Amino acid sequence: MRIIDDLTFTREDFSSPVVTIGNYDGLHLGHQAIIKRVIELARDGKKEAVVLTFEPHPVKFLHPELQIPLITPYRKKMMLLEQFGVDVTINLAFTEDIARMSAKEFIQEIVQRRIAPCWVVVGFNFTFGKGRTGTPQELNKIGEELGFGVEIIPPHTVAGEVVSSTRIRELIARGDIREANRMLGSNFFMLGKVIHGHARGKGLGFPTANLEITQDLYPKEGVYAATVIVDEQTYDGVVNIGTNPTFGDEKLAVEVFLFDYHGDLYGKELQVALVDKLRDEQTFPSVDALVRQIGQDIQKAKEILRGK
Repeated sequence: MRIIDDLTFTREDFSSPVVTIGNYDGLHLGHQAIIKRVIELARDGKKEAVVLTFEPHPVKFLHPELQIPLITPYRKKMMLLEQFGVDVTINLAFTEDIARMSAKEFIQEIVQRRIAPCWVVVGFNFTFGKGRTGTPQELNKIGEELGFGVEIIPPHTVAGEVVSSTRIRELIARGDIREANRMLGSNFFMLGKVIHGHARGKGLGFPTANLEITQDLYPKEGVYAATVIVDEQTYDGVVNIGTNPTFGDEKLAVEVFLFDYHGDLYGKELQVALVDKLRDEQTFPSVDALVRQIGQDIQKAKEILRGK
């Protein structure tokens, strides 16, 4: 996948592009339906599948006080889009100049003049332009004027509920990982580098990898069954997210115990996918009580992961 991170691109950089536009935070099932259609249209006529997204997220630029936690920060988004089969992703810098453009100006100046799409595919709730006044219906009219086709993808539902990034953020924040994963269409994952921690896990008989993770959105503190990719190999394990109250810690930590890994993890990057929540974080009366509970967590996680 080709990634464009600046505004120097011109229509000569693309070959009959089929374009979708959006923030695409989460890349959930609704987003995937849009991207799948873009790829279908592109493959049908030897065209390019192009995603035009924004960095930073427009809400972060316009309303920094809201502090919206992103489900898929930049690196995760690029990884997923490449896995889906997108040919080109444009990360358009969201600036004051972009924010001031009317809906029609944005399509004329950015989409038509710089990309020249043959098709634009968007979701039913897509908005664009100053004040988010542009609608899919208006985009359709603009497309007729400028000579490109427009396709609007209807909402995607799971168990009768419309899938949305807002809903998924809520589910993750409260620890309902299983339901969030249903809407994402895959397991919510975090990327982290293994760093030195307190090394308590080794002393307890469960050596854990302490992860340095930089992202906005963390699940509710607790213990989770997980799959972990290390050096392109997948392992089952459990993840503890919390402050280790039994030992009186205060800093939030993410610790991973892999069931069948043998080797040195320090300095490696792990991709930790959460499958299901096992329990909330809790304080134990003794280290022995904690060790017994960890054993129970591992057994429960193995049962869940065998059936995943």
